[in-house]
Amino acid sequence: MRSLIQLLKLVFEEKPRLILSFICTLFVALFTYAFINLVQPIMDFMLKMSTEDIPDKPRLMDLFLDIFNLTIEQLVQYLPWILVGVIFGKGLFTFLSSFLMRSVGLKVVQRIRDDLFGHLVYQSSDYFDHRSTGELMSRVTSDVDRIQEALSGSAKDFIQEIFVLFALLVGVFFIDWHLALTSFVILPLAIIPLAVFGRQLKKIGKLNQVRMAHIFSLLHETLTGSQIVKAFTMEKFEIRKFAEATKNLYRSSLRFAWIGSLSSPFMEFMGGLVGAFILFVGTQRITDGHISTGDFGAFIMALFMMYTPIKRISRANNSLQQGVASLERVQEILQHESSILERVDAEPLPPIKGKVVFDSVSFSYSESRPALYDVSFEVQAQELIALVGLSGSGKTTIINLLSRFYDPTSGNILIDGHDVRDVQLCSLRSQLGLVTQELILFNDSVRNNIAYGLADIQDSKVEAAARAAEAHEFISRLPQGYESPIGEKGNMLSSGQKQRLSIARALLKDPPILILDEATSALDAESETLIQSALSNVMKDRTTFVIAHRLSTIRNANRIFVIDQGRVAEIGTHEELCRLNGIYRKLYDLQFVEEKEIKS
Repeated sequence: MRSLIQLLKLVFEEKPRLILSFICTLFVALFTYAFINLVQPIMDFMLKMSTEDIPDKPRLMDLFLDIFNLTIEQLVQYLPWILVGVIFGKGLFTFLSSFLMRSVGLKVVQRIRDDLFGHLVYQSSDYFDHRSTGELMSRVTSDVDRIQEALSGSAKDFIQEIFVLFALLVGVFFIDWHLALTSFVILPLAIIPLAVFGRQLKKIGKLNQVRMAHIFSLLHETLTGSQIVKAFTMEKFEIRKFAEATKNLYRSSLRFAWIGSLSSPFMEFMGGLVGAFILFVGTQRITDGHISTGDFGAFIMALFMMYTPIKRISRANNSLQQGVASLERVQEILQHESSILERVDAEPLPPIKGKVVFDSVSFSYSESRPALYDVSFEVQAQELIALVGLSGSGKTTIINLLSRFYDPTSGNILIDGHDVRDVQLCSLRSQLGLVTQELILFNDSVRNNIAYGLADIQDSKVEAAARAAEAHEFISRLPQGYESPIGEKGNMLSSGQKQRLSIARALLKDPPILILDEATSALDAESETLIQSALSNVMKDRTTFVIAHRLSTIRNANRIFVIDQGRVAEIGTHEELCRLNGIYRKLYDLQFVEEKEIKS
């Protein structure tokens, strides 16, 4: 119930259109009530019963006749036109109510989807470490679609049919409140099972969304890893895995359909019981002279008209329960706070020179994944620092902490004397340039990938960055030059070309601190030579951190930090570390032998 209230609260945020929709819904209910009251005079007139023969009691039709000074015979003459007007009025306001309510639902869903995407964009890196892309895609698409169905259609039916049902209830009580009370004796027999159905539908609806998220995850992994699937001839394996996931979804969806389908005939059965009971009691009321035949006809008409709103409310309840289950999954994301938060008193980081200090920094991705132990070092502005070590030693972790993708478990990281946790994230990362080992390019043009997020930047600056990254020449050979599309993840380019675009993107930012995480790992020997000469010029006026697999590329670094098992094991120049005859010398000798064997 709490989640359902939260779902309805989202609707009430669109007050202007919602109020208009409610007003239209009231008119739908009034026209429905008026239609019911047209039945009694028709039947009584056709049966030649005078109004004097009917027990004296307040009636809406009697008030109508008195106001317009009409007899029932005169009313019957105008009745066809009145009936047309009532039906037209009900149809018009039903349309307006439906359209306005759907527009409310669409607007609410747009806001939810925007909020959800914005919340995901600002989540910290550790959040994505524990969640699959497919699952998150499912929540932004499939779950929000379920909410849209619930708000745009089902909530409209739910609210409108409640008003109509209320009008019909008022009508039957006006006709004969004794008969109405008698009719609703068995009503609790219908309400209790309906509540049970609702709980089951919500539970299964949530399970369906979990299984749909799993399908999204499998789909994303298989399509993005299609080359590996083909290389290992695992097509049949992936098909079987996907078929198992869809089979599980089918089973839970079938159970949802079974319960959802059962609710409507159950309500019909309860309606049949009510009808049979009313027929018996109504006959007695007519025989005893408490109501006229026309009254009973109008009463029966009203009861049968209740069937449609009750059925729609039941169907809307099924959809609303699924929407509630989806809303709970969406709120799990919206209520999750990023572990990397700006402090309330955080100030912008002023333009920096690039001095970096790690002061007793330790970090662990989880209790079972310690990464750094009491790391301390100091880097002067415009110094070129190389980080080397075996895979998993902690090199990339140092870069991630400097960029504040994660916060250290203990210790402090200072840039020009400012703790990175005390400054605004935007002002920190805007002064860092990052080229990662994993090539991140977007399905857009070459220009927009280089000038990422900088739509108004001059083309000359984009071209200058491309020239500095030795990318201008191959870009010029593309069919549309800088406006050429590069495909998803840049798949229309070679690895070396993609890497040079990534470097150009970082250079265009012109950051005081440049981070190159295996920036030349994807380049062939010729391209690497070009990039190394370009980077040597670019790195002169900025602090640069280089993570390099090929030790021959970092021989000119001011200092080399050797990272081993989460600690800074050695610091020095290439010559100093070679003379030290420690970890670096072993790594260098091993790589030198491997390169020699490859050349031979």
